[in-house]
Amino acid sequence: MQTPWGELKRLDLENHELAAEILSADKHQLVEGLVVESLFDQIVAVFPADAGSTVIPLDIESIVVDTKRDKERLLIFVWVRNPGAGLGRYLKALENGFVPYLVTFEAGDFKACRISNGRRQAPPQLLHELMQELSPAAATPFVVDSKVKDSNRQRQSFWGFISNFHKEELAKRIVLPRILINCGIQPYFRAVWNLDRIFLIDGTLWLFEIKHKFPMSRDHLSFGINDGELAMLNLLGQCGIRCLHTILVKPFWSKDIGSMYLFNDLSMRARAGLIATVLDDKAISKMMGGRTGRSGAHTSITGLSSLSFKQIAAVDFAALGLLSDPHGVLSRSITSVIRGLPTTPVTDEWLLGLKASELPGASVRG
Repeated sequence: MQTPWGELKRLDLENHELAAEILSADKHQLVEGLVVESLFDQIVAVFPADAGSTVIPLDIESIVVDTKRDKERLLIFVWVRNPGAGLGRYLKALENGFVPYLVTFEAGDFKACRISNGRRQAPPQLLHELMQELSPAAATPFVVDSKVKDSNRQRQSFWGFISNFHKEELAKRIVLPRILINCGIQPYFRAVWNLDRIFLIDGTLWLFEIKHKFPMSRDHLSFGINDGELAMLNLLGQCGIRCLHTILVKPFWSKDIGSMYLFNDLSMRARAGLIATVLDDKAISKMMGGRTGRSGAHTSITGLSSLSFKQIAAVDFAALGLLSDPHGVLSRSITSVIRGLPTTPVTDEWLLGLKASELPGASVRG
């Protein structure tokens, strides 16, 4: 596979300087999101908080593609870093709504093959060759608008956290997924979504999503989910894959503030609320029947186009706690949400009380 930095198999993926350059091709908000995902991983690492659940994390990356075709419209590419329990069940479940492809990384390159009835339908072939067969058009380089690539915020996120946190796992956990998406898939299809985390919990498949944003404030506080993502989550639900939608609510209600306040001003962790809701068919139907909004171009993956979205009220979430709370406390709250047990509902007053009254100084502004 060719990348903007050379042939994939010839790249020194252990070089953190190169890794920083590769991540600089993405939106600064995406890179900052990797920081929040890593924090969330530390919380769910102690999940479950009791001995009554069996939790199996799947060590995979899942990328959904909308081909816009009438037949076999939705494809999903599942890169298996490490095969394990639950994988076969996940792949079979996906066949109820998607055309799944199994992706492997061998000899310095990505390969893929179609899956049907949980089994490979052909020998793996180089991903870029397969994509040329699947796509109706020639590859177009994936480019992100410079207006949504703040190099200072990218550097702060990478060198301030990502590089040291992932260390020797950086290539496998961070760099290769971005190359797979940006160089292997996005050049051929533009409607692409990356699923965050997949778990098999007490025999049920779960998608755990984590977002980092602040609420919209009109009559009542609410959050937006773009229409394409909502339709995809609805289809995953029909496949038997449930979704826990989690938001780390910024204390600074401004898109100009990144994620590094979590480390530069530790008092702000006590103002970062963690909230979650299960997006089942009832919740999604309610959202789809609601008012449609239009977001700014900065919310799209390239920063070049606006997105239509639906809203979910803040009060429809459960309050898991604060980022400053012990991980065990937060994981017990997650357990309660997915089991449908009584939880503390979010209120507008609670979120407003967490909102910081002043923006941070230049050292964390980015």
